[in-house]
Amino acid sequence: MGIAITGLGKCLPEKVVTNDDISDLVDTDHNWIIERTGIEQRHIATTESGTDLACAAAEEALRDAGANKDEIGLVLVATATPDDIVPITAAQVKRRMGLENAVAFDLNAACTGFMYALWTAEALMKNGAMPGANTVAIGKALVIGVERLSRITNWQERTSCILFGDGAGAAVLENQPRERGILATYVKNYDDHKGVLTCGKEYRDIPFWEDEEKTQLLALRGKAVFRFAVNSIEEVTDEVLKMAGLTLDDIDWFVPHQANGRIMEAAAQKMNQPIEKFQISINKSANVSAASIPMALYDLEKTGKIRKGDKIAVMGFGGGLCAAAAIIEW
Repeated sequence: MGIAITGLGKCLPEKVVTNDDISDLVDTDHNWIIERTGIEQRHIATTESGTDLACAAAEEALRDAGANKDEIGLVLVATATPDDIVPITAAQVKRRMGLENAVAFDLNAACTGFMYALWTAEALMKNGAMPGANTVAIGKALVIGVERLSRITNWQERTSCILFGDGAGAAVLENQPRERGILATYVKNYDDHKGVLTCGKEYRDIPFWEDEEKTQLLALRGKAVFRFAVNSIEEVTDEVLKMAGLTLDDIDWFVPHQANGRIMEAAAQKMNQPIEKFQISINKSANVSAASIPMALYDLEKTGKIRKGDKIAVMGFGGGLCAAAAIIEW
């Protein structure tokens, strides 16, 4: 029995922030940003919450899959920027959408979050069950990546504020009787000894000890992140291909985390694959962390490029450090 993606959805906030808008904040310009990132614009949430974005993407994914809400047995939300610590975003999505039969929880693996969520959902659907008198197996699941990175972006730091945006992507996963769908998944963690990619968490002072002051802003060491990204993409892709019994030449499309256009170009070169086989969505939405992969997969599918039977390599990397890849037969 295979676990297939049967529906996709995407939601971007209404407000568009161009490179020219960014140049009003920091010393940069449109061409400088394009040359270093491939980004033309990003969407920034103003009135929209993360739950708003997640629900909109999930509703579209359900329509795309032709799935009923009472069929969803699992809601898994990947996010590093939840609206609240409690209740978790998945619980808010479940309640607002009326997904009464679903178990819901959040997962945070930074920019690799959607891949870790996909891996987790696949395992639960193959081996787990949702609660109930008959312990019914999970037949359909919603996996959502959603971020409002604008809330943790340092808008005064020009090498990082140009990179990030907000948005959500969602996928409906379904247990199918034939061997089609997710062929293999591979995940790996790397210790971030040098603080290559970090974001502190602000807490209120408590009366029992004096904690060191932390700033809740993203910080990254660009060159180190670049090296890690390119190397990890190649490594996890190689490993997941071995698991699936395939080679790079068997892959029709590559859908990497949309972190930086240069990273994708370097990864394609390192893997000796034409860049035309890589889905590039970063130009219009920037880096949306856990939301970037489902959004890019949505863009690829909606262009009509994917044909039934195509094999797609989906690759993520992010803070932690961590990375993951999956092979999906469409």
